[in-house]
Amino acid sequence: MNLLVNNESKATVISSFDTIAKSLFCDFQLEVNKHYYRLLDIEFYYYCDKVFEDGYAHKHEAQLQSGKWYFHGSGIDITIGDGINHGGILIRAVAKISGESSFDKNFIEKEIHGPLNVKTEICSKLKGAFEKELNTFCFHNISGDRMGAGMILPKHIIKSKRIGLNSKNDNQLQEFHNGKFRYVIIPYLKLRDKTQIAIDMKQQFPDMPISEINKELGSAFLK
Repeated sequence: MNLLVNNESKATVISSFDTIAKSLFCDFQLEVNKHYYRLLDIEFYYYCDKVFEDGYAHKHEAQLQSGKWYFHGSGIDITIGDGINHGGILIRAVAKISGESSFDKNFIEKEIHGPLNVKTEICSKLKGAFEKELNTFCFHNISGDRMGAGMILPKHIIKSKRIGLNSKNDNQLQEFHNGKFRYVIIPYLKLRDKTQIAIDMKQQFPDMPISEINKELGSAFLK
């Protein structure tokens, strides 16, 4: 998995977010000891001096690494640092995938929303503290057989504002507080802040009728 962020400019950083999000949503499935999940809702945090100074990034030393797990007080990140710049992808929501579910439900057995709930779900599937068996806790590339993995390609990847950020921690332009660095799929699910998602869908997909946006969201969020 290529998690490299091109930090030549703010635009290239955001383009890297787009590429990474698409790959994670479409090509990778998370396994935790034979329990399988797909990502539904993620947020990017990245700090590069003079290029992308996101004041909401933790800038923890663990976030200087790439492709590592970073457990913290707000949840779990996939790190996207490069040894100099800090970065992390916060996992906000996942869906447990099961062959016992149906195609029309995207093979989803259950949804887990909220970063701390995601952390609890994952930790609950780890081996016991005194068991000697090794844990399997990693992503698998399933792009060669998405249907076999129960991973239907999302119709849209939606970009929205990140959740729960204090505007006082941003600059005067509020470019990071208002930046659309949250990515979600399958919007009829119980995603948080669906009104904002609806507004952002209308902006991201200007040719999509409001009726279609509401249909995808599962309710009339726009009029």
